[in-house]
Amino acid sequence: MTRLHLRRLIALVFVPFLLIAAVVAPARLAAAPQDFRWDPPSRAYTVTNQTPNNTVLVVNDFRLRNDDTVAATFTISFPERPNGWQVSTTIAQPIAVSQATTSAVIPIRIIIPPNTPNGVRTITVRATRTDVTPNLTAEAVIQVTLTAPAPGTPPVSACPELSDPGNNFDGASLILVDRAERHGICTIGDEDWFKFGAVAGKYYSVDIPEMDAGLDLALELYDSNRRLLDSNDDFPFRGGTQTLTDTRPLIQSFRAPTDGFFYVRVRDTLGIGGSDLSYTIIVRGESYGPFPPFVSSLCNDIYEQDGLPELARQINPNETQRGRLLCPNGDADWVKFFALAGYTYYLYTNTRPYAPADANGILPGADTILFLFGRDAITLIDSNNNIEGGTTLDSLVRFTPSADGIYYAQVKNVGDIGGMFIRYDLTLKACPVEQPACAPPPDILPPPPQAAVDVVPLAQDVEPLIEASVAPQATPELVADAGGEMIVALAGAQPVARQIDPAFTGVWQRVDLPVTTGRAQRAWIWGPAPRLARSEPYVQSETGLRQVLYFDKGRLEINDPRLARAMPSFVTAGLLVAEMVTGRVQIGDNEYVLHQPSTLPVAGDLDDDRAPAYAAFTKLMSPVADRTGASVTEMLQADGSVRTMRQPVRPETRLVRFVAETGHNVPRVFWDYLTAPGVVYDNGVYRNGRVMDWVAVVGFPISEAYWVRVRVGGVERDVLVQLFERRALTYTPDEQPAWRVQMGNAGQHYYLWRYGSPLP
Repeated sequence: MTRLHLRRLIALVFVPFLLIAAVVAPARLAAAPQDFRWDPPSRAYTVTNQTPNNTVLVVNDFRLRNDDTVAATFTISFPERPNGWQVSTTIAQPIAVSQATTSAVIPIRIIIPPNTPNGVRTITVRATRTDVTPNLTAEAVIQVTLTAPAPGTPPVSACPELSDPGNNFDGASLILVDRAERHGICTIGDEDWFKFGAVAGKYYSVDIPEMDAGLDLALELYDSNRRLLDSNDDFPFRGGTQTLTDTRPLIQSFRAPTDGFFYVRVRDTLGIGGSDLSYTIIVRGESYGPFPPFVSSLCNDIYEQDGLPELARQINPNETQRGRLLCPNGDADWVKFFALAGYTYYLYTNTRPYAPADANGILPGADTILFLFGRDAITLIDSNNNIEGGTTLDSLVRFTPSADGIYYAQVKNVGDIGGMFIRYDLTLKACPVEQPACAPPPDILPPPPQAAVDVVPLAQDVEPLIEASVAPQATPELVADAGGEMIVALAGAQPVARQIDPAFTGVWQRVDLPVTTGRAQRAWIWGPAPRLARSEPYVQSETGLRQVLYFDKGRLEINDPRLARAMPSFVTAGLLVAEMVTGRVQIGDNEYVLHQPSTLPVAGDLDDDRAPAYAAFTKLMSPVADRTGASVTEMLQADGSVRTMRQPVRPETRLVRFVAETGHNVPRVFWDYLTAPGVVYDNGVYRNGRVMDWVAVVGFPISEAYWVRVRVGGVERDVLVQLFERRALTYTPDEQPAWRVQMGNAGQHYYLWRYGSPLP
């Protein structure tokens, strides 16, 4: 009886409690039919790529409409978005939307990282209703088309930043050498920290080439032990001239004492900052030197220390600096001088005063090399080992500047051999325009022999045309490129200049001299004349630079001047097309600087925006099967898509060669061209032979052949195009037979892509 009463008591207590709890606890609504939607369900946007900045797109066009009879809550997510893109809504979640026929604007911010290739991307926006069970969803689609900026468009603000470089030493962001980045001083008092990897003995410059008005940035350089190595607030001497209003900082030619990371602090000395104040930073890699790590007192001449460009000694016009010393091993002497545009300057060494009496003027151990650099002390203008026609191992460069300024020169000894008895005199002779006969003494620079150049019959011996042209020789013109660097521009009908290594000359003469003289009727292999000689960075070079020579159709280069000059690999052809397609600039055997694939058309007029660009071939490089016997019937569109042509198949496009090295097929019309015999100029003789070593000149194919519709001289034409590592080949059926197959203008295209300005 007691237990019965207890059970009744429990029931009387707990049953009402459960009834109360059932009334008080809220119940989740059961899922109803879809009662909310996006308005509009999709929308497309076109934005300009702001690389090297973030590209920021804020969308305020999407409304989330609630058609239910009660209020609802939602969360917003982005299940599909391009890799690396940051997509978010700028309002707090969950989002409450009132009942029936009401809506809420959902602002969406899209941050696109730098170096994103142009093209079309899709983002999915998902709204999930969280107050019903099961949760219902509705999706909208954002289509973003990323396009290249118009030429001359100034950089925009880098704020908001995709990722802050770091506000202290420990948070420093890695910046790659020779790759510019755009950042912002986005808040008052903001400062940015970077770190870069350096190689012992190599030189680096930290530069702010662009800075918004309102900023006054300063740079500080630290080692890994947090020790301040260098700093700069303003650098008003850019380009060799003083501009006091230029407040952009530059730490110039810092030599890394050890391998490792070095740290850069960027701060605004005005302390202003703000969302619209941005800057560009770049760490430029320079040459290794080579300069002596230790200078003994026995090796000090009166001009030391002069082993760095910033320590260069002044040499005045018509001055001779006597008793200079190349000691110890690796010593290099730097000088600088002011030059006037239009004057001709001769800078030369003279070791004869220090030669023994019985040595015929030759100083044992002395074999000088002279390098002439532009106003930045980096760009190589000219170099010389031995004076042509001279009887010693002295050096001389002849220089006619196109702009006033301070220029630099470096003197070294062959093999970096030094010694306390290797002495020389250095002379700078200035010759005004009014004195055309002005020149160094004949014992220094012998007058050139007067020899006429005649066209000779086929297969007769002739002298190599190393410094002469069948047309009147034009004088090389030194011009400044977009960065103020001095480079050798060759104009007119001049295939050769003294600034060009003779090894370059032989390559050009072999295939294109017969065309120049009318002995061969074919399209140019390189072009009618060299266009530009300059130096470009190359990690494996002793100086960190290599000599290159640009033509309309390609580029020649000397990567290692220490090789035997007779070796076929002493002069190589640049992999220009491969670099433009992949978007990687090669600066060493296995070193690259990231770029964007070229958006220039592979063939036809440069302003033809409907022609496929080099970038359109990026996804077409993968190896394919051996298709020998098939014909080319595919047409490539500007967007990179491929469709089948409806025109009749042309027999000359039948595939006859499969190149296993890269996995691509070559049509007969191109294979016949690559292996054709013809008139060549070889070892001073015109003869019939194989025109080219196609692998050395053109490289292996990196794509299949495709028909393209391009505009040539304003007229639309069907052209067959195939890309190789070094060149692009084109076949135009309605062209004259001798010019139906041609090399594309890869040299012109590459220079414009890499440097942003046309070949001079």
